[in-house]
Amino acid sequence: LPWGSYGLLARASLPAPTLGLALARWCRHHGLLAQDIVLHLALRGEQAQLAIEERRDLGPLREFCLVSVLRNIHGLACWYIDSRIPLLGAQFAYAAPPHADAYAVLFPGPVAFDAERTALHFDARYLALPLRRDEAALCQMLQHALPLTVRQYRRDRLLVQRVRQLLGAL
Repeated sequence: LPWGSYGLLARASLPAPTLGLALARWCRHHGLLAQDIVLHLALRGEQAQLAIEERRDLGPLREFCLVSVLRNIHGLACWYIDSRIPLLGAQFAYAAPPHADAYAVLFPGPVAFDAERTALHFDARYLALPLRRDEAALCQMLQHALPLTVRQYRRDRLLVQRVRQLLGAL
């Protein structure tokens, strides 16, 4: 994508009241910028699936493209709701590369290669969480966006809610 596209997509999604709507907007708007891949957000029971449909041969940059798009959107989703979104699985529509062990760092959870599609799976309840960021926070984050794409987010809001419920029931 051209320089600045990430910020444009983030700004277009920021006013959404929930993560689900923000991700749906991200997927739709991404399609306006690049036709080589199409992003799809879908519910599969209690799981959300964020999948990439390849519309053309991505050539030697295929792995980099698919991995970076998934890491970007996953990192931003975590940042939007200020919560780690644990992955229930990540699958890739290509053979395991020689450095496949690095995927455990980028995509903690079950990782599968030679899959039907490239996708992330996570608990669908995260889609109902409200966004917790504003324009000022977005401007600050965009100055240092790289960590969102390479490091896991620090806290998990659904886990905190479950712990509070359990403590309240005592």
